[in-house]
Amino acid sequence: MSRKFFSYSMLIFIILVCSYLFLHSSFFNVDKLYVTGLEKVSREEITSLSGLCKGVNIFEINSNLCSRSIEIHPMIKSAKIVRHLPRKIEVQVVERNVWAVIPYHNSFLCVDEDGICIDKLSSFPAADCPVVITMDALPGRVNLGQAVQAAGVKMAKKVWDALSVKSRPQVSDIHFINKTEEIVIYTTNGTEVKFGSDERLADKATFVDQVIEIENDMDKKGIDVLQYVDLRFRGQPVVKTAP
Repeated sequence: MSRKFFSYSMLIFIILVCSYLFLHSSFFNVDKLYVTGLEKVSREEITSLSGLCKGVNIFEINSNLCSRSIEIHPMIKSAKIVRHLPRKIEVQVVERNVWAVIPYHNSFLCVDEDGICIDKLSSFPAADCPVVITMDALPGRVNLGQAVQAAGVKMAKKVWDALSVKSRPQVSDIHFINKTEEIVIYTTNGTEVKFGSDERLADKATFVDQVIEIENDMDKKGIDVLQYVDLRFRGQPVVKTAP
């Protein structure tokens, strides 16, 4: 019995050693490395950040460490290392896209929907005009890759998504009040819509659509435009026309 046990143990040990040596042999050395999902960032930047290179054993790659290193780049939202056995490595990346612009001193901060600063511009971007967000308080200094009042940006995104596609072009900017964490919408016709919190989001968004329709109708007739509309409280909104 002991001889059989010893024989089986030795066999298992030999199999494990052979498996280990095979898995760490040159047969699994990476000979192809490619990156998918890129539009704005160069392949060279990603591979440099990842630390990946050809010739390394595919099983010796720390995929979590490589992914985190790539995600340091301000334009990269997420990165994933995928092994394609026996010798190929794919780096799957998701880039950040500019969703909004935040006026900041004499420049403009380009942020994605999470509030991450992707770029700083000296003038307002002309192409693909993004949403404009203003705030009462901003950090004294903003670096690329830094979150800029993420809570405010995310709330503005929720409100923006709730608005109809027809109404969005007539929104001048979305203002976030830091102290009360409330939203104020300004229309291109100058109406102040006191949106408040993101409670009753769908109902408030419907009211905003109605406000813009009323604005357009009053503007066509040449009569007084709206001064502000208060949606912060339940029931019918409070409406004030310009004197």
